[in-house]
Amino acid sequence: MRRASSLLLSQALTVLYAFALTFLPADLYWVIMTLFFISYITIMIAINVRRMRISTSSPDAQFVSSGRQIVKVDSKRALELMQSDAALNNELREQAKIMMIPMISLPVVFAIYYLYAGYVMPIYSLHSDPLVRFLGNLIMFEIFFLVPIAINKILMRGKKALFVQPIMSFLITDRGIQGAGVLVKFPIEDQSIDIRCNRSRRFVEVVREQSNPTSGKMIMIQRLYMDPRELDKAVEAIKKYGKIAIKCT
Repeated sequence: MRRASSLLLSQALTVLYAFALTFLPADLYWVIMTLFFISYITIMIAINVRRMRISTSSPDAQFVSSGRQIVKVDSKRALELMQSDAALNNELREQAKIMMIPMISLPVVFAIYYLYAGYVMPIYSLHSDPLVRFLGNLIMFEIFFLVPIAINKILMRGKKALFVQPIMSFLITDRGIQGAGVLVKFPIEDQSIDIRCNRSRRFVEVVREQSNPTSGKMIMIQRLYMDPRELDKAVEAIKKYGKIAIKCT
């Protein structure tokens, strides 16, 4: 599921629970709020699980894995190569700073929520018009989505969020690249995909620039670590079967 779909799903949740809070008895307030948070967390987990399943058990994944094997790296060897890459620690450190942004916004979100619940909700909750009550509840639920988006956009203004995802085990065949969290079919027709390699650090990486509704542009890097011999084979296979140029450094 794409980020835009996640955003639409979150908006559907706000409408559903605003409707429930408007028309169900007032003494169910905390029940509805608890269900709201539980359902949101459950859906986010389901989205991540679905993404992993697509890369490992979808028809496209089976198509790629059924091709002629060219390179295969298990999790143990991938981890050893990752640990030998000193520059990776710096990249992950910078990535961790970006991932802390939601933690920064959390106190702000709850502060606004408590102010809203204390000063605004008593005004509209007693209104005779159900539409007014519904809109008031809708705004309250939107606090949990729109405030973090606004904070992310302010803090990330003019920047591109960079996320490095080392792939712990993967397979490269004459039909594509397949592993836990990564799936690329050959030939590569997606214009948003760029393939790069770094011989000194011993990896090939799949680079995608995506539009993130919450913070703007985002660059996702899925990195495949391998030994020099496998790296040469991988580069040649991607050029030959992927029909794409590779930038090696």
